[in-house]
Formats: sequence, structure tokens, C-alpha cells
Amino acid sequence: YNEYKSYLRMIEKEKVRSVLESSNIRCKDIEAVINKLNQYQNAGYSKIQILADFDFTLTHLYSGGEKMSSSFGALERYEELSEEFRKKARALYDYYYPKEVDPSINHGEKTKLMTEWFERSTQLIAAEHFSRQMVDNAADISKVCLRERLAEFVSTLQRNDIPLLVFSAGVSQVISRVLSNSGISVEDIKIIANSMEFNQNNSATRFTSPLITTGNKAKVCMSHKEYFEKHRGRTNAILMGDNIEDRQMSVVVEEHSANVLTIGFLNDKVEDRLELYKSTFDIVILNDPDFGDIIEILKVIN
Repeated sequence: YNEYKSYLRMIEKEKVRSVLESSNIRCKDIEAVINKLNQYQNAGYSKIQILADFDFTLTHLYSGGEKMSSSFGALERYEELSEEFRKKARALYDYYYPKEVDPSINHGEKTKLMTEWFERSTQLIAAEHFSRQMVDNAADISKVCLRERLAEFVSTLQRNDIPLLVFSAGVSQVISRVLSNSGISVEDIKIIANSMEFNQNNSATRFTSPLITTGNKAKVCMSHKEYFEKHRGRTNAILMGDNIEDRQMSVVVEEHSANVLTIGFLNDKVEDRLELYKSTFDIVILNDPDFGDIIEILKVIN
């Protein structure tokens, strides 16, 4: 009997290894990842929780060779707004985005720059007095492009009562709309993101405080401890992000979970950043693919 159990364990390890040897996946320490996934497998789905960034984690950075939008970009590129607004928004993006993905800028300086960007960007958007309908329209025609097979992944989570938290520095109304448009039910998804506030005239006047940026996610995450307390029994977490700073979110998860498996999507500047991502995340996913690799990782846990 013991020999049979050992044989089954060996088969399961090889199954995990074959998933991790996908052409899109890189691991700094594949054996450590296999061991962690085996622990998750032994505990099963009832012990799992998922925490994911939205922009360029659940969505593509490129599609058909064209660069896609973030949830903020959906508003900033909305063609019903003035050319002057879109020029100013583009100038902010062109200045700050290269700094966001520059690995040579230290965390403190990057946090300062990202706060500056988000404050200027949200003020610009609030000055346009978006209505709820305009926000929906902007999301509907935007180039926010969900990864193929994401709906299948979310459906698996919901079928197995696995909680999903989307923690994003994007715009909550756009995120909800884009997910809903693709047939994904948002009722069972907890979304924590920057939310637009509307006055009695249905006009957006500001974003809720504090603003969530790529640089302060850990700090803001700390203020939502009730969510992690609620899922304290789910001791195995999977955290997904596309930005080095997304790894900060694990600080809060680790207080409530015994294990955190971190997955980083490295969508561009691969040669410049691969080693940094491998040293930051347990698993690095290259080539901006669909959600197939994540689905396979989830399958081996069951």
C-alpha cells in the first residue's frame, strides 16, 4: 500500500512538472514550486483562495500586435471626450509608464512617482464629469482585452467555491463592466479598486480615497484585513500580478495563509526583467498568453 502511495505521488509530481515545463513558464526553483503545489494538492480546493491584479494580469498587454488599454486607459481614450483631454492623458502616460516598468527605480521613488501619476490622472478624469452611462460606454468600446479562457478559469473557481479577490490600481466600474460584458458573473468576485464617486446629477466628481496605485498596494491591502480574516481557513493562496510591486500584496495574505504561490506575468521587456521576475515570483509566465497555463496549474491542485 505504501509503495502504491509513493507511486501515485511520483505520478502527481511528474504531472506538475510537465505543466511547469510549458514553453511560456519559467521558474527559478522548479523543485520548490513542485513541492508547494503538491502541498496545495494534498489540501485540495477547499483550502485555496486566489488574489489577482486586473490590468495586464487578467487582461492582455498586446493583442494582434496592438497595445491594449488598462481600465484607466478605457476612460482616457474615450473618443467622446475632448481632444485636449486625451492629449493631456496621453502625455501623462508617456511620461510615467516607462517609470512604472523601470526595474532600476527603487520602490520608494517609484511609489512617489506612481502616486503623482494617479493623482494627476484622476483629477483630469474627474474634471470631465463622466456620467455612469459614459463610463459604461467607454468600457464597452475600449481596448481592454481579457485573456482568452479567463471565463473558464473564473467558472471553475465559482463552481468549486474558491474565492477570487481582484485587487487593482485600476477603475472598479470599468473592471466590473468589462468582466460582465464577457459573461463573467461579478457577484462572487470581490473587487477592490479605485471607485468613481457620482453626485446627485449623475456626474463623477472624484475617486474614493485612498487612491490605489501600483506602489501602495500592500498598504491599502492592510486596510482590508476583514476579507482575509473571513477566509482565514483557506491557508493556500495563489497571487497573480504583472508588476513587481504586485508581489507586495503577499504581505497581508501571508499573515492569514500558511502558503502563498506567486505568479508573475512578464508581458514585455522580457530580456531586461526576466531574472528580476524569477527572483520575485515563484512562477513567471511569458509571451502574454491566454489563461491556459493558469488553468493547468489549478487542475493539478484538484
